[in-house]
Amino acid sequence: MSERNDAITRWRESEGRLYPVVTVRPELYQVAIGVVRSLADHLDGVPDVDALVTSYLASNPAADFEAAGIELGSLPPELGQDMLRDAAYQVRSRELVQRAAQEGSDLAIERARRAGEPTATLWANGDNALTPPYRRVVMSLATGFAVSVSTEYNPDTMQPLYVLEGFQLDPDTGAGAEPLAPRREFDDPDAWTAAAADLRQALLNP
Repeated sequence: MSERNDAITRWRESEGRLYPVVTVRPELYQVAIGVVRSLADHLDGVPDVDALVTSYLASNPAADFEAAGIELGSLPPELGQDMLRDAAYQVRSRELVQRAAQEGSDLAIERARRAGEPTATLWANGDNALTPPYRRVVMSLATGFAVSVSTEYNPDTMQPLYVLEGFQLDPDTGAGAEPLAPRREFDDPDAWTAAAADLRQALLNP
């Protein structure tokens, strides 16, 4: 595993360990939330996830806590420094991913409108529709109706699982995700492709 992937995995796992602890210990909840938020705010100037990983690897808990103005001696011993720091990096990472996705959506909508296109592709991940991970989200600029097609691994069989969904998004921003068509899962890619064509016709070309 690369240093980047290892760091991101550590952040996610630490956040997963932290919140079950504080939810059963109300006296720790506000402390943990405040510390994690302060550390995440300290990282506000980091522009993207790659830079966040670089910052993480170049620093250490004591330095990050000091830079965020947090006294280590004030922390309850049940809240490990590493766990709090990693959870804060996870929060900031999630915010950066969300910001990048929103910026990408804004740009896609603007370009499509300028070109006079009826739809905009808000999300494009993966090159081969039959190989996970793959996802395409296309939205009607007139209505905000969107169709999502994606391919992921079935956790039970580790074979590709083909997924189809429909959402109501904000046509100006691409934000939101009110369901229009429930999630459907397919083992057969041909059936998935046909169902996706029908849903696109219904939602994107009324």
